[in-house]
Amino acid sequence: MPLALEPNKKLPIVLDSDMQKPVESRPVFFFLSVSNRKYTELQEEIDECWNHPTAKGLCEAVCAMLKKHCQGWKNMGEYEFGVADFMDLLTHQESQQLLRKYLANQHVTPEEKKSSE
Repeated sequence: MPLALEPNKKLPIVLDSDMQKPVESRPVFFFLSVSNRKYTELQEEIDECWNHPTAKGLCEAVCAMLKKHCQGWKNMGEYEFGVADFMDLLTHQESQQLLRKYLANQHVTPEEKKSSE
């Protein structure tokens, strides 16, 4: 079944730098799938983010998008979802990567889970 037809299915996304960590302790972020229509809406939001004239504005805009769209996480130590701020947890490169992976529905597949165990 197409992912977009499962609107409440949370998809796991892992940063590239965390893929080699053991599955049981690997930080994982959860996002909903992105249909073509949602993709175009998100791309417009992202385009607005990139137009910030300052680094602070850009970082804050990207992290605000992550906060708006991320559905949860696991294996993030003492950092509680909904309380901890993406501005304090991720580097700018990591936050951009997470946003790009979300936009591309680039979630961890069962095969990737098994291959890194």
